[in-house]
Amino acid sequence: MNHYFISDAHLYPSGKHHPGREPLKKFLLELAGEEPGSLWILGDLFDYWFEYSTVIPLGFTDILCLLRNLSDSGWKVYFLPGNHDWWCGDRLSSETGMKIIPATAYSTVIDGRKTVMAHGDGLGKGDTGYRMIKPVMRSTWARLLFSMVHPTLATGIARLFSNTSRRILHKQVDSVPEYLSQWAADQSENETELVITGHTHCPSIVNHGHLVHASLGDWISHFTYLKVGGGEINLHEYR
Repeated sequence: MNHYFISDAHLYPSGKHHPGREPLKKFLLELAGEEPGSLWILGDLFDYWFEYSTVIPLGFTDILCLLRNLSDSGWKVYFLPGNHDWWCGDRLSSETGMKIIPATAYSTVIDGRKTVMAHGDGLGKGDTGYRMIKPVMRSTWARLLFSMVHPTLATGIARLFSNTSRRILHKQVDSVPEYLSQWAADQSENETELVITGHTHCPSIVNHGHLVHASLGDWISHFTYLKVGGGEINLHEYR
């Protein structure tokens, strides 16, 4: 059984070109034609997502349908929300068949290896400002207040404050930040063999002794995915 991992597509509502939308759609279609395995999405699939009870932001329907197709094809699809799409829930799960795991870090066994996976935001001793505001942004009252904003206005506000694709394309990251790398290395104390993270948009595989840390890259400028199976761990660029 093969296991695939992606993160940081940062899809946003339609009306603006996104370099990774079509490649990601083709990737999901190709997976649906393979022997069923598991697909893990480690956050920031959307540049903005809010769980409304009656509406879905325009421009996400194609991806939601492809994820549902993958689930209906026998694949196990898991989603660990990131800092851009933490406000997801039952609606996203029911539309796609994904199992949502709202955890900062999640431990399981992948291909016989004890594995810890996380989006990567606010981990370790760095990213201090974000770690301070993170509990506020993810609080129940913050979600309640935002739900009172009309979806059109809310989408405009979210896009104004995000601008992810523009920032990433103009500022390439060539290495995983030290604080996140150290956090990954520290997981070896729990006999973890594989750590998988997103968030940094930097594709890399680094060995820390017997532990392997895989950083997933993104679907904006790198178009990378991790494949684990048959005892192998490989990072690929989708072409």
